[in-house]
Amino acid sequence: MAQKTFNNRSAATLQIALLVRQGENPANFDGDVYFTLAPGQTRTITYGNAQNVFLNGIVLSTNFNGDIYNKTQIVTERGSQLDNLLNTNSIIDILPISTDYVIFGRNA
Repeated sequence: MAQKTFNNRSAATLQIALLVRQGENPANFDGDVYFTLAPGQTRTITYGNAQNVFLNGIVLSTNFNGDIYNKTQIVTERGSQLDNLLNTNSIIDILPISTDYVIFGRNA
């Protein structure tokens, strides 16, 4: 099993889906993990198993202040910017920037 800590740095409640990779190839999908982050909430999420520890993508959605927001980001190549962000960091921060929600990675 793998785990990451997610921080919601926005005033919106975020619905999140993590797309779990099967093995090392981004073309292979192992399933998804759904969770909700309240405004300002931090949660550690467990996903995958001993063989499937990589993330292939993330889906963020919210309905906040009269706007519905939905964003899907999917890895298509190992070593890409998104692949590195999702798979080399233990902490994912989600921040509102203008009309977007942006993810940043860091390690504890």
